[in-house]
Amino acid sequence: MTLTGLPRWDLTSIFPSLDSPAFRQAFDEVVGGIAELAALCDRHDVRKRPTREVDAATAAAFDEIVARLNALLEKQRTVGAYIYCHVTTDAANEAAQAALSSLQAQGVRLRQIQARLTAWIGSMDAEALLRRSATAREHEFMVRKAALEAAHQMSEAEESLAAELSPSARDGWARLHGQMTALLTAQVELEGKVRTLPMSAVRSLATHPDRDVRRRAYEAELKAWETIAIPMAAAMNGIKGCQGVLRARRRYSDDVEPTLFHNNIDAATLAAMQEACEESFPDFRRYLRAKAKALGLERLAWYDLDAPLGASARRWSWQEAEEFVIANFGEYSDRLRAFAERAFGERWVDAEPRVGKEGGAYCTGIRGGESRVMMNFDGSFGSRFHPCSRAGTRLPQPEPGRTDAAPADGPQHPGRDRQHLLRDPGLRGGPAARRRRREARPPLHQPAEGSPGGRGHPQPVPL
Repeated sequence: MTLTGLPRWDLTSIFPSLDSPAFRQAFDEVVGGIAELAALCDRHDVRKRPTREVDAATAAAFDEIVARLNALLEKQRTVGAYIYCHVTTDAANEAAQAALSSLQAQGVRLRQIQARLTAWIGSMDAEALLRRSATAREHEFMVRKAALEAAHQMSEAEESLAAELSPSARDGWARLHGQMTALLTAQVELEGKVRTLPMSAVRSLATHPDRDVRRRAYEAELKAWETIAIPMAAAMNGIKGCQGVLRARRRYSDDVEPTLFHNNIDAATLAAMQEACEESFPDFRRYLRAKAKALGLERLAWYDLDAPLGASARRWSWQEAEEFVIANFGEYSDRLRAFAERAFGERWVDAEPRVGKEGGAYCTGIRGGESRVMMNFDGSFGSRFHPCSRAGTRLPQPEPGRTDAAPADGPQHPGRDRQHLLRDPGLRGGPAARRRRREARPPLHQPAEGSPGGRGHPQPVPL
């Protein structure tokens, strides 16, 4: 099945173009906002303080700086996301690459300001600040996290240098990786003809029902990656090398600790997730052996892992994927269905695989209640969930005065729950039926008392 009519997103509702006066004005406002914030922080001597005392003047300065920073970050989010949408879907777009370079250069100063701000807040008496400032109470999580982060900061001069080097170090390597992978192509024989395909399209052939097609795509993919093996290794070494040096300088115990901190989880939570994965391995191995048998194979090759089975070999059109998302979002709530309809109607989704477009998928916020979804749709069963999962992460926040994050007609409504989100008549009774069948199976093992599998969920460390 050849997919046609896959959508590209519309970015003109954000700015007409990268060279439009509207974009230039917004970009200049971000640059000006960074300069104004720097001057404000200099005026209040924002840096590590010699005393933890928080008086009325300090609280007032905190309120003023946070308000200015929040307004700046809102503007930067729109400008940055707009540029990023161009770069990740057209690596050869020189205007977008130039705009990204300019924004990263300006971002150096903002990172330096944020490092000083973290040191400033982290050296205050957090409880005193929270008592004196309503703004601090609204940002309590950030206030308490700043105290933890400040304990790992380098000197102000070292943090400033790290920010200044970032565009040509870690961020520079990351851009090289993104551009080279987006422009990479592979030659695959399909229906007797050799076709040049972007890597996202080659990867989609992993779900092709014909094993020989899957094999040829897999071999072509490996051959293509070998052509850029050296710069890719250099990029990954550069990124991880930079992170390793900064981690050591900031006195973290290992490379995982800062990642956990910035993602707001602790080591016990990660260990619990890892244990759950390891305990599931027997199930997955049993499934893979059963899949090999169903495919008439003694053992699965790597290119067989995503091979379709039975009715799942069906290919889905984009229109069918849209209808699936809208219908199932509607089972959850009218508000969520309206959000999906808006996303498709206003062309928030870029689904077409093509040369110059990065692989994978992401959702990025643009401004309040508006986002964009990048994906590479291949018509497979799993691919139709991408607009569902990505768009769902950007559901607008509850109305003012609401204390619940779920819509009023959501899962707390009698007779309705989250299982309806993925309802499909062709899935043998849907998720609920599959869950009941899974729970009815005898357990693979019974965790011993006191073993990792026998204890409850670990409690996160309060920030």
